[in-house]
Order: sequence, then structure tokens, then C-alpha cells
Amino acid sequence: MKVAPNAHIYWGKWQKGHSMLSSLQTSESMTIRERLEIASHGSVQVYDGAMALKLTELGFSVEEIYRFVAPRRTLARRNANGEPLTVEENDGALRIVRIAEMAKRIFGDGAVAFDWLRKPNRGMDGIAPIDLLESETGARLVEQALHQIDHGIYA
Repeated sequence: MKVAPNAHIYWGKWQKGHSMLSSLQTSESMTIRERLEIASHGSVQVYDGAMALKLTELGFSVEEIYRFVAPRRTLARRNANGEPLTVEENDGALRIVRIAEMAKRIFGDGAVAFDWLRKPNRGMDGIAPIDLLESETGARLVEQALHQIDHGIYA
């Protein structure tokens, strides 16, 4: 079988010791969600509107979820229609979950972690770490500060 150089072949589940070709597509014909699903082997969490609002259980306020994931009306519509978040919205949800879990692990307590996230930080010129979570670049700065705290090199 001849395959275009930019084509990706992925295989179905093994059945009785045999592999089964499930699809042959080029990267250009797949959506980013399909590519993420294939590359992550299904391990990327996909949120819908209702799941996004449950992020309050981690310690985020509803207003913070609207700020970092999607606006109020967008989440309400996704929730009402049972729609998944867009890739960008899902990235926002995954970002804040990643940072919250890291902060809780490092501080050993959710309340202490969220106090640190919401308090202006000297190392960030007075900016509260939570105010940087709107972008991946900002989240990386917060992660860097958390790594420094974790390794005892943070003032």
C-alpha cells in the first residue's frame, strides 16, 4: 500500500491477536481534537459545560471559571446543549486544574494553595499568580514559582 508522506496511520484495538487498520487520514483532514485524541491515546480530559462548572470543587470560584475557561453565557449554552468545550476552552480548564493540583501538592493543603494563588506575589512584582492563568505563558510562570517553592529556592 502506498501512503502519502504526510499521512498518519493509526490502528484499531487488537482483536484476537490481530491488528485492524481503523483509518487512514492525512493530518490536514483531521481536527485538532481528533489529533489530540490519537496522540494522547484518549488520556486528554474533555470537559463539557457542566464539568467545567464543577471545577468549583477544586477551589475556583464560578467567576474565575468564567474568566479562565469560557464566559457565563457560553458555558450555559454548552451545558444546556450537552456540548463539549472547544479545544481552547478545554485547554483553559486543563490549565487551571494542572496549576491547582500542583499548588495543592506543594503546599499540602487546598486552602493554603489558593491563598498563595490569590495573594500578590513579591517575586512576580506584586501580581497574584491566579491573575496569570489566563494564558499558558502565565501558567508556566506560576509553575516555575511553584517549582522554586517546592525546591526551597523561593524567597
